[in-house]
Amino acid sequence: MNFSKWIVAALNIPMIFEVYVNDNGKTRIAGIEGNFADAIFTEMNIEYDIVFPEDNEYGREVNGGNWTGLIGMVQRGEADIAIGTLGIDEKRFRVVDFSFPYTGGELTFVVLKPSEWLMAFGLFNLLELSTWMLLFGSFLLSTALFFAMLNGTTTYLEVVHIFFGSILRQPLFFHNYTQGKKFFIGTWLLFSFIMSSVFSGVLLSFLATPSKVETIKNFKELSKAVESGTHRVYTLKGNFAIPFFLNSKEPYFRLLGNAIEQNNWYIRMEELLRNPLKSKDVIICPREFLKLLYGNQPEIYFSEDSGYTMTVAFVLRKDFCCTTQLKKVMSRMISAGIFERFFNLETFKQSFSVPASEEKMDKKRVLTLNHLSSAFSILLSGLVISFLVFLGEVISNYITRET
Repeated sequence: MNFSKWIVAALNIPMIFEVYVNDNGKTRIAGIEGNFADAIFTEMNIEYDIVFPEDNEYGREVNGGNWTGLIGMVQRGEADIAIGTLGIDEKRFRVVDFSFPYTGGELTFVVLKPSEWLMAFGLFNLLELSTWMLLFGSFLLSTALFFAMLNGTTTYLEVVHIFFGSILRQPLFFHNYTQGKKFFIGTWLLFSFIMSSVFSGVLLSFLATPSKVETIKNFKELSKAVESGTHRVYTLKGNFAIPFFLNSKEPYFRLLGNAIEQNNWYIRMEELLRNPLKSKDVIICPREFLKLLYGNQPEIYFSEDSGYTMTVAFVLRKDFCCTTQLKKVMSRMISAGIFERFFNLETFKQSFSVPASEEKMDKKRVLTLNHLSSAFSILLSGLVISFLVFLGEVISNYITRET
């Protein structure tokens, strides 16, 4: 093999490693890792050819110790080196070598921030479920006790209707009221006044300054969301995330790995770059890559949790001729900040390609029909039920007259 010309395996990824043909008809590379590699090759006076894996994967181990993707091409001798944000791990070290590491990456995730407004039936979220259950139980117990105290002089439905009206600050009135029930009535009036006042205060506070909906912040919360079916997790096929998840000691990591494998939640790089992030989708990738894609989008939440930290380097053949020379050149360039310069430059360019826009909710808050949809839904449901009851009474009265 001609040592002055290397065969480089890579994935054609915008902003990371871009392959194009210049005006002279020569294959050139760009992007963060592309520019960095080109600077190294220029310094070492190396010509290169670019090849791509047929499966378009980074590389994962399959049966018999064989590897797919970029790792597989270097393992089989189809390429001298492979470039593509490839992390160093023990399994890969068995079949390939690595160059001097040029960056590190933390495995994390991004998710679309939920809306600040609680939409339909959001008013029920103002109190905890246990509080609602206790309130409902107190209401049923009070109505049952008072119905028993009336000795059947009033129907139970009438008692429920009057007590429910008192919670809505309607007058509490009974035809068969007796002096002996003053203490019970007073206790209920105090209870209903406190509860209605508390709920009204919380509701008004919420309408004035809506509290933010909770965002998934770490991998444990993410696993619960995936298990409950509210979110889907995607990652790039062949990267180091899945082996780490499946072999982790933490059950929530294993749950995420199994969910991705069983549901085939893999996404290609082209789809990741082309399609915007959806509200129920979560992307797991190295932190620096996610910052490059979504760093200037304020509606994207970056988790501060890191599941795994890896070191990134070029992948080399086991019998590669120029390992020592390559490591020396890379070491000098990393010390000089060359890779960091290319990364910052690409990030700066990316910041102009996607306009950042975020609603200034603190400056202007407008209540729309969506924000009050729960109240109108309850009103509409009540009107429908009232109409059905009225219709039933009319039909019942008509049948009674006929008989």
